[in-house]
Amino acid sequence: LDAELQLDRLKPKLSRRALLLQDHQPSWHRELALAPGTPPLCHNLTAYLRDEAEFKDKLSPVALSLRLALPAGSPGLVLYGDTLVQAQVRG
Repeated sequence: LDAELQLDRLKPKLSRRALLLQDHQPSWHRELALAPGTPPLCHNLTAYLRDEAEFKDKLSPVALSLRLALPAGSPGLVLYGDTLVQAQVRG
């Protein structure tokens, strides 16, 4: 399964306000190997907001997206459900 997380995806890459703690990047991409009968696979990612002095836009929401797709060349397989998930939470 091909998984991609984008933080603050509505902004250009160099001006994104949210970054991942592990590598200070606004995105995460992994190919997840799933096999029948194996336990669920879980990834925990920690993100942070850059210091507000580093950016001007403090009012627009920080949009996050998670995309799931089957790798190219997966004949006969179908991914059911939403393949792009977006959420907006006010805190």
